[in-house]
Amino acid sequence: MTKKKWRLSASFFSAFKACAMRCKLKYVLGLVPIKTTDSLRMGTNWHSILEITKMKPGSVCPECSNTKKNPECPLCEGTDILPDDMMDAVIRHLNKAYETVPMSKTKAEWLTERAILLYSLCGYNWVYAEDNYEVVAEEIEFNLSVLNPATGRALPNVTLRGKIDKIVRSPNGVYYIDEHKSTGSSIDSDSTFWSHLTLDTQTKLYPYAAQRLQLAGDLEEYGIKPTDPLIRGVRYDVWHKPGIGPKKLTQADSQKLVETGEYLGEEFSIEVSCDSVEQAFEELNDRAAPKIILINGESAEVEPGKKEGTCAIRETPEMFGTRLLADIGERQEFYFARREISRTDKELEALAWDIYNIYHTIKFMYKSNAWWTNEQQCEAKFRCSYIPICYNNVNVDDGTVPDGFKCIFKKEKEK
Repeated sequence: MTKKKWRLSASFFSAFKACAMRCKLKYVLGLVPIKTTDSLRMGTNWHSILEITKMKPGSVCPECSNTKKNPECPLCEGTDILPDDMMDAVIRHLNKAYETVPMSKTKAEWLTERAILLYSLCGYNWVYAEDNYEVVAEEIEFNLSVLNPATGRALPNVTLRGKIDKIVRSPNGVYYIDEHKSTGSSIDSDSTFWSHLTLDTQTKLYPYAAQRLQLAGDLEEYGIKPTDPLIRGVRYDVWHKPGIGPKKLTQADSQKLVETGEYLGEEFSIEVSCDSVEQAFEELNDRAAPKIILINGESAEVEPGKKEGTCAIRETPEMFGTRLLADIGERQEFYFARREISRTDKELEALAWDIYNIYHTIKFMYKSNAWWTNEQQCEAKFRCSYIPICYNNVNVDDGTVPDGFKCIFKKEKEK
């Protein structure tokens, strides 16, 4: 019988610490939900557009360089060359990502999510227009052996894997791993978000992996020598996702918008399907009247007022984005924060023991096929994706893939 090959990672450890059954379902059986959560989708899209903005304008498109030119490519539009302004590529990327409205969302909700990402990125670029940290390495994958901390010997049939997005050098020459995160939690300086990172696995695992790569000489191609001070820190770059959404304007502001086309200092195209603004507001007093105001081509949600000829308009996603950007300008520390987190030798040594002990615990569970569940995690903060399996006692050990899930592992060929 072929021994199982284990591939450990930061997300593997996170899942196991939360719930052993969650770890089994995802990393042993390969079951993942077909539908992604709002939080995961926004985090993934935020990471993607950050990567796009850091690409070199006018360089070869990374998506098309090794394939045939794709006219549908949002980065280069089939030219194989990135645009002079990478925000053009960002907009095309978001347009493609949000072109189809899912059944679980209204069009307004879907486009509002897009607006949150786009206008938050505009704010991010403004806040960090001057970044004196130099990027020295990108997309560094590692595939390391798991070591016995007591002897230094490598364990068989198990590897430690991951990818470091970037390594940057500070103005004083110190190397840091650059890590981008999104969160719905407060990122104020006294927030528990930061103190919680004391226990965070990823901000320890990546410096641990970077040190091993550095000592092995695998970072010399980036100018980082084994004899240089060891990498031990992470520059944590955090985006606090907005908790606000489109609001209803006052009747006075609604009328001003229709008459002037201006909102918070920005010009909007207003189309009214009536002979005059006055007639539009008169028709809006009829609650059965159709929506007749288009703002930048999008139908605006309107609510007739109690008095004849009055109404209130709800912000379109673009109008909301304008207000969000203005709020970022006034409260940038509410939305963005960067902090350097350094790890001591003692912390990294403790991590090595964590990896070793977790691996052996998982092996025992796998051999006995006895995985505990943590009922405290099912609906803690975010609902666990595997609730449909656990709550209904669905047997998936025989290869069954429940509705709403897919298996990301290839099936082994029967002998």
